[in-house]
Amino acid sequence: MKIKAIAAVALNGVIGNGLNIPWHISEDFKHFKKTTTGHVVVMGRKTWQSLGEKPLPGRENAVITSNPSGIVNARAFCSLEKCLKAYKGDDRTLWICGGAALYRAALPICDELILTRVKFSPRGDVFFPKINHLFKKTKTLKRRKLFNVVKYVSRNKSGLGVSK
Repeated sequence: MKIKAIAAVALNGVIGNGLNIPWHISEDFKHFKKTTTGHVVVMGRKTWQSLGEKPLPGRENAVITSNPSGIVNARAFCSLEKCLKAYKGDDRTLWICGGAALYRAALPICDELILTRVKFSPRGDVFFPKINHLFKKTKTLKRRKLFNVVKYVSRNKSGLGVSK
């Protein structure tokens, strides 16, 4: 099983403001869609709510929540561990796509991280965790005026992509 994470992060570490992304960069949304289509997107309840509780098309949507019975139109799990167990042996990539608590829990087991590095510092109250000890930068995939897309790989080469 491949477990990867994808996020857009501002210079100040902001990834959200309440249930909103504090910017609108259509090219980055297209990049997210192209990267995750055909795979599984795994998100927390607040991220699910920020999508209007509607699944992202062309992807299987999985939501981690303490109240799985409250989720409709997506697969719901009460823990990341139960989600990983359900997808064990699945050929698709599991894309961790927010929010902050899920990133903190899942980044240590991710093989790879694709970050859109937004080149400004908006106000926000949701922050991406520090990654320096977990990942190393491998290459910049896109360079744009407002953002760069950067690929990172796990520093922990043992047990990559293997759920317990």
